[in-house]
Amino acid sequence: MSCQKQPLSELLRPQQLGELTLPRKDIDRLKRMVESGWIMNMIFYGKPGLGKTSAARTIIRLVGQEHAEINPSSLLQNVEGLRRGIEGFVTTCTTTDYKICFIDEADYLPNKLQDGVRHLIELAPNHCRFLFTVNNLAKINDALRSRMPQICFDIAYAERVSVIERLKARIEAKLYELGVQFDATRLSELVGIYFPDLRAIANKIEYEFA
Repeated sequence: MSCQKQPLSELLRPQQLGELTLPRKDIDRLKRMVESGWIMNMIFYGKPGLGKTSAARTIIRLVGQEHAEINPSSLLQNVEGLRRGIEGFVTTCTTTDYKICFIDEADYLPNKLQDGVRHLIELAPNHCRFLFTVNNLAKINDALRSRMPQICFDIAYAERVSVIERLKARIEAKLYELGVQFDATRLSELVGIYFPDLRAIANKIEYEFA
C-alpha cells in the first residue's frame, strides 16, 4: 500500500455499472442503454462523492464513442473559450456516428452557455449526446432539464441497506486485491458512518489501514 501511485479513492472508483451505488433498477436501465450502443442526454445529480463522475466515465468507456470531457469550474475565467470548446467539439460530429460531450460539474455553466447547450441539443440531436454531472440540480435551467432525463445519486432510505451491503462487498474485494490488510468490523463501521460519500469512505480507509 505504501508504494501505490494513486490515492485509494481513485483505486476504489467504480469500473462497471454494477459497481455504482445506485438502486438496481437504475443500474439495469443504464446497462440496457449501453448495450443498445445509443445513450440519452442525461444529468447525474446529487451530493459530492457519490460516484456521478465515475458513472459518466464508465458509460463513455463502455459505449466506446469518441468524447470530450469538460469541467467548467476550471475555465470560469475564460467563458468564451469554454463556449468555443463545446461548440467546436459538437461541430465535428457527423451524420453517420455520434460523439459524447461530458460536462463534469455542469452546475458551473453560466446561464448563457446553458442556453447554448440547449441549442446544440436541438441542432444535432443524432450527432452528439451530452452527459452532465451536477451537485446542485437547481443551477441547471428548466429548458435544459426538460431535455435531459435526471438520475439522482442521493440514496433513498429504502435502498440504503442493500446499497451499503453491495458497497462493502466491493470494497472488501478490492482491498484484498490490493493486498491491504484491514479489520472487517471497523471497515463496516466506516462505511456506515460516511456513506454515501465514497471519497470520504476511501480516505478514511486509507488513513486507518494504509
